[in-house]
Amino acid sequence: MPLTLRIDPWEPSYASALKLDDDRVTTRPVDPFVETEDWRPVEPQPMPRPETIVFVDGVQRVETRVIGDEDGRLIYGAFVSVGVGAAVVRDGGSKLEPSAARRIIALGGGESIEPFEVECGSGTLAFQPESEPEKTPDAWHKAVDRVRRDGETRLGQQMMEMGHPLVIADGRLTFQPTRKSHAVGVAKSIRTVYLERPYSGVLAELRPRTRTPVFEIAYNNPVYSWYVRLSTPRIIDHPLAGIVQVETMAGIGIAEAVRLADLTAQHLPSFASDSMWDARAPQNLYPVGALESLLRHELGDHEWIRRHIEVHFHRQGVAA
Repeated sequence: MPLTLRIDPWEPSYASALKLDDDRVTTRPVDPFVETEDWRPVEPQPMPRPETIVFVDGVQRVETRVIGDEDGRLIYGAFVSVGVGAAVVRDGGSKLEPSAARRIIALGGGESIEPFEVECGSGTLAFQPESEPEKTPDAWHKAVDRVRRDGETRLGQQMMEMGHPLVIADGRLTFQPTRKSHAVGVAKSIRTVYLERPYSGVLAELRPRTRTPVFEIAYNNPVYSWYVRLSTPRIIDHPLAGIVQVETMAGIGIAEAVRLADLTAQHLPSFASDSMWDARAPQNLYPVGALESLLRHELGDHEWIRRHIEVHFHRQGVAA
């Protein structure tokens, strides 16, 4: 059979939403039969949208990279700004709630230094040290990711403690639901093959507002997961375009997980973005896209911050 090519609709400056390498199969045990043995697209019955839905996300921006020298050993790192926030969506009015930006200097090799106080105009930016034990040139990225994830986790937990009925994390779910509130993680990019054939074939059969059956992934904290179709792909698009993976903690029980699967399959498509407005449409949901734009604004002007970091180093060099 000849090779058939289809378009990946995400703008080329972003990594593809689909990186399903057949060799990148999960090593975690997966149980596809926790909900049903009848593996076909599920079309949920109508159910009301929660009174409020909270979307939690974070952004990070490298202000400038740095390289240190310790007795001839190179240490790699970067000055980075990190922002997290929430989009609280409700009928009659929604709002974006950014948290204060964090400034860090991330280093690899397990190195630690004193905080950097960088004068910026009439104020001062304090960059706190964060370290990653690995000694590779890119190890500092993991320190940055950890800071962002920790911030998202704390904020997600706060939103649940406030009693919001549904909190949606962008990416893997890193916090436990509470009695008052449920939480799901929505991964806009599909990276790992969790389902073997023939179960994986159901993804291409999904229509908007339908989902796969729920399956279990045996992480250290097991999760229930499912796939949701947000919008109909164009005829030129890859048949898996417009699909997100959703998960929740298995501790809530299969009955509640199925209810959440039905809820997300029915209502997430309402937030699907359009390619005219977002280069990662439809997976980068409108509330998430709006939140990301605000968070990047809250980080401040990149060139202005970078310039003052350079001035700081220049003054240190002159003083030395």
